[in-house]
Amino acid sequence: MGVNASPVAVVSGTSSGIGAAVAREFLRRKYTVIGLSRRGNPALAKEDGYVDCVADLRDGEAVRAALASAADAAGDGVKAVVLNAGASPDPVDLVKVEWHVAAETYETNVRTALNLIQITAPLLKQSGGGSLTFVGASLANGYKPERWAYAASKAAMTTLMRACSVEFAEDGVVANEVRPGPVATAMTMAGLDGEVSDQIIRAINAGFGTDWLKSPRTVAEWIVAIAEFPSNGPTGQVFNYSRKVL
Repeated sequence: MGVNASPVAVVSGTSSGIGAAVAREFLRRKYTVIGLSRRGNPALAKEDGYVDCVADLRDGEAVRAALASAADAAGDGVKAVVLNAGASPDPVDLVKVEWHVAAETYETNVRTALNLIQITAPLLKQSGGGSLTFVGASLANGYKPERWAYAASKAAMTTLMRACSVEFAEDGVVANEVRPGPVATAMTMAGLDGEVSDQIIRAINAGFGTDWLKSPRTVAEWIVAIAEFPSNGPTGQVFNYSRKVL
């Protein structure tokens, strides 16, 4: 591997939304960022310090190959891994949920996280420690039965995060989860293409008399701040910005 002076962050699901915003926030903080997604992000690929890796994260060997191709950029300094990639199926009445929908959601959300953890945990240990930061959801608590398949996969992610906080503690690796609540992305706002301006977000919140909707940029600042916790910092914790009771 090559030698890289700046810390390295690995972020999944960087083609758009929260993942892309997290990558930009790490870049702003002078990290080298290795972004993993199925579609890639041509705009981010033009940024200095960003390495665009296209891979299906459900395929462990594809992820391993993608990270190997970025070895020169990574050097020996992987310090943060953000597990953001995922998908949410359409809501459906609980009594009508077909098992294959739940299975596919687990495959997309949980398997991608497990693959990335198993491949990057040794890199974090090699660099003297770091962080695994999961992007979770308050729906994991089962508030909306029509979203059960997605909620169950996110609950599994919370369990996986806590398992990581124990498994890798002696390696100096902390593991935590961020539950951001509603974010202005295509997953939350059907048909959204591109980033919503702060002005529109303020208008939406004013219309509902709340401040529940946030921009990906705002959420990214929280995620990266937690990803920078020291090895003796909080671990196994859910940082809840959703205002839903845990």
